[in-house]
Amino acid sequence: MKNSSFSRRKVLKTSAGASIAGLGTGLFGSVSYAESRAGRKCSWDHESDVVVVGSGAAGSATALFAHKGGASVLMLEKSFLPGGTTAKSGGRIWIPDNFLMRKQGIKDNREDCLKYMARLSYPTLYNPRDRHLGLSAGAYDLIATYYDNASPVINELLAMKALNLEPWLRAGEPMADYYSDLPENRAPMGRALECPLNPELGGRGGAQMVREFQAALQSRKIPLLLEHRVRKLVIDAAGEVIGLECEHLDDTVSIRARKGVAFASGGFTHNPEMLRDYVRGPIFGGCASGNAEGDFVYMATAAGAKLANMGHVWGRPLILEQVLENRETPDGAWLMGDSMIQVNAAGERVTNEMLAYNERNQVHYDWDAVRARYSNLVSFVIYDEQCRQRFGTKYSGIAVVLEPGLNASYVISGQTLDDLAGNIRTRLARLAGRIGGFTLDEGFTETLKGTISRFNHLAEKGVDEDFRRGETLYEKQAMTDFMGDTIAARGPNTSIAPVDGKGPYYCVMICPGTLDTKGGPKINSNAQVVDYNDNPMPGLYGAGNCVGSPAAQAYWSGGATLGLALTFGAIAGRNAAKVNNRGVMRT
Repeated sequence: MKNSSFSRRKVLKTSAGASIAGLGTGLFGSVSYAESRAGRKCSWDHESDVVVVGSGAAGSATALFAHKGGASVLMLEKSFLPGGTTAKSGGRIWIPDNFLMRKQGIKDNREDCLKYMARLSYPTLYNPRDRHLGLSAGAYDLIATYYDNASPVINELLAMKALNLEPWLRAGEPMADYYSDLPENRAPMGRALECPLNPELGGRGGAQMVREFQAALQSRKIPLLLEHRVRKLVIDAAGEVIGLECEHLDDTVSIRARKGVAFASGGFTHNPEMLRDYVRGPIFGGCASGNAEGDFVYMATAAGAKLANMGHVWGRPLILEQVLENRETPDGAWLMGDSMIQVNAAGERVTNEMLAYNERNQVHYDWDAVRARYSNLVSFVIYDEQCRQRFGTKYSGIAVVLEPGLNASYVISGQTLDDLAGNIRTRLARLAGRIGGFTLDEGFTETLKGTISRFNHLAEKGVDEDFRRGETLYEKQAMTDFMGDTIAARGPNTSIAPVDGKGPYYCVMICPGTLDTKGGPKINSNAQVVDYNDNPMPGLYGAGNCVGSPAAQAYWSGGATLGLALTFGAIAGRNAAKVNNRGVMRT
């Protein structure tokens, strides 16, 4: 067996003509050492104490904490660029009881925070009087581990100079949680932090986060091998994961991990078969890196890992016609304007349009057992010219509202509601073969007119009696922060305004999608992957979207994805570094 030396120049060299999707035809799974490439050759191509798969937030934290624990570290990345989905994100992280909260005198009591998380993660099990809040001991331990470790992990990353963070502000105050008004949420603001937005990187905090992590990793001389797609786990006679087989430019590369392998890669947003087999409702695509294809699920299950949370996703409604052209779409219905409603094929309003995107995404899963269809598979965001003028100019990132003067093929218009409905029908007919023949109900137009009349009545009162729009702190912050002085001051509820009685009108069709999936091999509170009997699989760790999320079905607030990734990545790296060469973790 040989040790490898790496130069940054060699490691970071990319192949412009390489296509990850087209790299070879090797199967995924696990292989015994005797049958592996390394076993047959009696040597490995590379060796390291800890091997980390993935180079986003989870992978970077894993590598940094393993290195801090005294282990040598090698990172692998499937793409030709580092960062994965993290690089495409807003760079926000949700950290309970963080240093900025303490500095501002905001108390984030452990028991209260765990109740908030447990209620949203397991709503059918939640029992505040139970020692584990109604959850299984394992599920409770995961969210408790997150609370206990998230803030210290961030403090260590700051001390490592691997991150630069500031409070995520909305309307001049700390960002509110998505369920800011639940009685369990005693600290509804301040848990969300963000990397400063960098205009040079497209204003994406996630891109800046990746840049900072890369600098920290390079300063520690932690090598990163790009365009290395992991195909197989290598397992020794004792059942321990001791290495990997990777595919690199049609060659098989064997890599030994003396202490452990940590997967910290993406989910399976871009694996349509896996989405159909596991997720509880239809998914058209998402903004996750195109390399999020569920590779780790195949390998870990082949080795006997238990799966967890496969039915849930980090959800976000997508613009239908964009995602039909490209599954990896960056846009979606993040926010809504005031004179804007979301209706189904019957023309009925279906949700509070100001809810967080993850919650609105679940509306698309409504199954009509009488008519045997997803009633809201496609829903229709309808708005007037006033809305376009106010919100397209101020915040074009709303995506479904373009600035005046700009056009997009996915925006359907009509001078009257009858015209609009006719144009929607025509568009749906054109797409029928790609959306299961979904179409508008026969009475859509008349029902829509009644829905708008009802909505206007509620808007004039300033009280949404149907869906409680604009009542929570989160919703009020969103309107004030994103819309600012363009809000039409038409009453006490600034999130809702009457739809104009005369055209033109606009419609954007939206459908269910993801930021990424959140299911995969099950982990314990040590970030160890477990088998069907919940026993740790020696030498195998996991963090990020490739494993079963400790959040279960919940999206506690903006930044929960990266917060969990960083925290459990750090735990994985720290624990892998503790392992001696016989696979036993030192206490």
